[in-house]
Amino acid sequence: MNPLLQLSRRALLAAATAASMLAACGGDGLGSGGTGSSPETFATGTVDGFGSIFIGGERCDHVGARIAWDTFAGGPEEAAEPNPDIKLGQRVEVDLEGGSLCRILAARIAPEVIGVVSATAPDLVVAGATVLVNTDPAAGPVTVFDGYANAADISVGDRVEVHGKAVPNGAGVAIQATRIERKPSDPTWIRVAGVISNLNATAGTFNLGGLTVHYGSGTTVVPAGFDLRDGLTVALWSTGAVVNNSVDARYIRVLRRQFADQQKVRVQGPVRNCNVVGNCTEFTVDGIAVQITNDTVFRGSATVADIANGKTVHVRGTFDATSGKLVARAVAVRAASDGVVTLLGSVSDFTDDGTSKTFRVRGVPVSTDANTVMGCALTVADNDKVVAVAGQIVGSTVVANRIECPTLAVGTIVDAYGPVSQLDATAKTFHITNRPLLGLVTLHWDANTVFTNVDPATLANGDYVAVRGVYMGPGNGFLLLRVAKDQSPPTSPGGLLFSAVGIAHHVSSTAMWVNRVPMVITGASVVDPGVVNGAVVRAWFYRNNGAWEVIRAYPLPW
Repeated sequence: MNPLLQLSRRALLAAATAASMLAACGGDGLGSGGTGSSPETFATGTVDGFGSIFIGGERCDHVGARIAWDTFAGGPEEAAEPNPDIKLGQRVEVDLEGGSLCRILAARIAPEVIGVVSATAPDLVVAGATVLVNTDPAAGPVTVFDGYANAADISVGDRVEVHGKAVPNGAGVAIQATRIERKPSDPTWIRVAGVISNLNATAGTFNLGGLTVHYGSGTTVVPAGFDLRDGLTVALWSTGAVVNNSVDARYIRVLRRQFADQQKVRVQGPVRNCNVVGNCTEFTVDGIAVQITNDTVFRGSATVADIANGKTVHVRGTFDATSGKLVARAVAVRAASDGVVTLLGSVSDFTDDGTSKTFRVRGVPVSTDANTVMGCALTVADNDKVVAVAGQIVGSTVVANRIECPTLAVGTIVDAYGPVSQLDATAKTFHITNRPLLGLVTLHWDANTVFTNVDPATLANGDYVAVRGVYMGPGNGFLLLRVAKDQSPPTSPGGLLFSAVGIAHHVSSTAMWVNRVPMVITGASVVDPGVVNGAVVRAWFYRNNGAWEVIRAYPLPW
């Protein structure tokens, strides 16, 4: 058996123990997925923490899960990013093991829209879809930005990936965004998801929100031969631009979820199609019809009167094939206190400007302020140190309320960078030297390890790599989940050498940002041409005359 599968339950319990060290973990769920009260086999929701992973406030183990885009075979997302990683604020659909612990077998990343920004005021419009930024934890997951510091940074002409779900917006609908990520200007294809309305089969048109879609003989419908109709939830892809809120569909995929009778399902998202105001007993969440009964249990002080269109809810239930509805066993209505994000993992890309510390945990930028309670000290020497963070999303970062440093436990996931040594291709092992946590620990890979820009046959001692691994316990080292070939660090002209990995923005001939770090580009800086707005890059820099000065910056192959 794959050792990842053997470790899944211990990994989840270890992560849960460390995360519980942080007070008020928040989350709009109905108790931890680790408690095992309801063995669901399907769930959908927003990623709102890591340790292993939180979806709609529920903690689940995703180590060893198959992660892919929610697309059609050969879809453009796969070409652009064939080995995607789960990120904070993404909407995902997951298949669960169905046992006493919440363990993810497969996860599908499902953006609501990918396209070009055509307006930023009075509302943000992307590929014809109105997008709402949310800063109120009570209204739903707060919008997290990647490649932007905040919404004010978004400009007309930018290409972005938006995650979220439709909510009422005046007489129409809009996407309440849970994540907005800047993308490079190329490629230029678009993706839009939504519910078909005003279908005219003769004219070959329908509406998705405020977008008019044209389809015909040049459109491929998946599954083949499926008849489009009003009320269907679909995703479309187009190689053309949106013009006057109209687009020609190249592909249309009908998003059908086929649940078995009495299948346990968990859904989280905003309410739509509420049947009775003030007594909403039938509604939809993410296209799934939900039925409230007299046996439905509500979390805390919430009642059926708290359910309303646009309110974010978390529903656990059993699918009834006869009615085609999810019969709710338990419902949580999101409150303001549910906005706390929990992160468990290792520190990477640490910087300290004397006022705020900035670093990443599981790829999520974290920053501190004067109110952060530091349960342990963190310095540049603490890259790879395991931390547990509780905080709130503010723009592109999680501002930490509290940081603890738990001991390394089985199942902890660590990110690290450094040179390969003691490579043994037969045993599928190597070490990374000069790392506080990993220097003396064996790293090993298996058939499930994702290699980027290198493969096991060409990996060599001395190669610099960025890795993500899960701790297997004393004597077992780390099982590698990802290995990406990187570049060796440059020499600092003075002071401590720092690095940051993330989506570049505000790129010009004299400046750039990565994560929340503003950097100055000088004549001595070496910046690759591929460092453009929206590209994933690594920047090396140092403190010079009170500013962060770039030494070297280059795009990363993932």
